[in-house]
Amino acid sequence: MPIDWDETQKALSPVKDYQSLLQRLQESFAYLFVRQNFNLSLPELENYTRLMLGGDSRGRYAEYLALLVGALSQLQQAGVSDILDLLSRTATPNKLQGFVEQSDVHAPQVVAVLKFLLYWVVPGEKYLSGLVRDDPSTSQAIKVLGGLGVRTNLQLLQQGLSAAGRKALSGSSGLPGTVIAELVNRADFSRLPWASKATISNIIGAGYGSLAKLANADPEKLYADFFRYGKAIGKNLKLGNEIENSYRIAKIVPAVLQAD
Repeated sequence: MPIDWDETQKALSPVKDYQSLLQRLQESFAYLFVRQNFNLSLPELENYTRLMLGGDSRGRYAEYLALLVGALSQLQQAGVSDILDLLSRTATPNKLQGFVEQSDVHAPQVVAVLKFLLYWVVPGEKYLSGLVRDDPSTSQAIKVLGGLGVRTNLQLLQQGLSAAGRKALSGSSGLPGTVIAELVNRADFSRLPWASKATISNIIGAGYGSLAKLANADPEKLYADFFRYGKAIGKNLKLGNEIENSYRIAKIVPAVLQAD
């Protein structure tokens, strides 16, 4: 039965179209560290989904979680082994058509899982300039790295995962190691779902300069430090649950940076 693309497009929103969705995921998986750390098996992905969505303190994602768990169960029954296998089987509209014809999985279910991967699981590529607030010295450092072909968070993470890689970047760019380390850590923070440059800057400003430090923080001290920093810059950071979500999710996402 042909795919109802009108119905499938509704599931794709706000992504422009199916090819755009696949392209963004494929671009991320072009990086070795992404393939090594984020190609979860389907059982691992189901557990990851339960942690990400089921752990929300407000219970906002119960219906979404049920939809995804059902779709993942169907995909496992169809023989899909891991994320890259799913992307391979559904890499084009024609391949998606063939896959749904040969399985009991409907196209909107596949799209729902792929969109969850895009927004919640697989780190997306972002320009480094979009990870920092206006700061002339940092902007200049980003320009220097751009001249070396390092313009995005994933490019920087691929080269700066190890202490040796960060040292090499410092040497080739002429930038101090502290500057490289901060930018690498900002790139690492950008892997948190929905993390804006404001959120990243606020967490770092509160004294938690790495994702590892955030994940291992004492929550009561973390919240106090975060709200105190907000007061110091004239912002009420108690609105919403920005720091609670960031802390919870930092403990779930795979650690990729190697310590100095």
